[in-house]
Amino acid sequence: MDEFVDVFDEDGNYLKSCSRKDVHKNGLWHKASGVIILNSKKQILLQQRSKLKEKNAGLWDMSASGHIPSGQTPDTSLIREIEEELGLVTDISQLKLLGIYKRHEKHATGGGYLIENEFDYIYILESDVDVSKLKLQVEEVDDVKFVSVKDFLNLLKNGEVVKRVRVWDDMINYINKK
Repeated sequence: MDEFVDVFDEDGNYLKSCSRKDVHKNGLWHKASGVIILNSKKQILLQQRSKLKEKNAGLWDMSASGHIPSGQTPDTSLIREIEEELGLVTDISQLKLLGIYKRHEKHATGGGYLIENEFDYIYILESDVDVSKLKLQVEEVDDVKFVSVKDFLNLLKNGEVVKRVRVWDDMINYINKK
């Protein structure tokens, strides 16, 4: 069953709701949210996207993320995603908004193209998560690990991380200010 998401114009004004499949097929603007978990050692919790995913399969990415279902807010949707993907229970008060990013990408898929026009609400969660206690959602996540900024930059340089230039720059600036 295809979930429904809210659709917006390029300025972020609500237009309607429609299926996620139609949103990607027609390149309609919609919202997603994600979280970058940082521990007290200034390490980044990365998730390796499932090799079965339609886009960015097998690449390392932020700790958890997902499309925002119709009628939900970015932060409440993200709380659900964190629990679904990582088995980690948290609450909104622990999230800090890093920024809202406008993203346009076109991905080749087995059946044509997937057009991603998104407003991405990206948050920071500072927490010393015990990776061994996380319960990974097998359909979404193959692995997780904490990495230093130096190791993250090497992964990025080698093309092993999802391209999110502005997000990664802002994340590194945030870490450097700590």
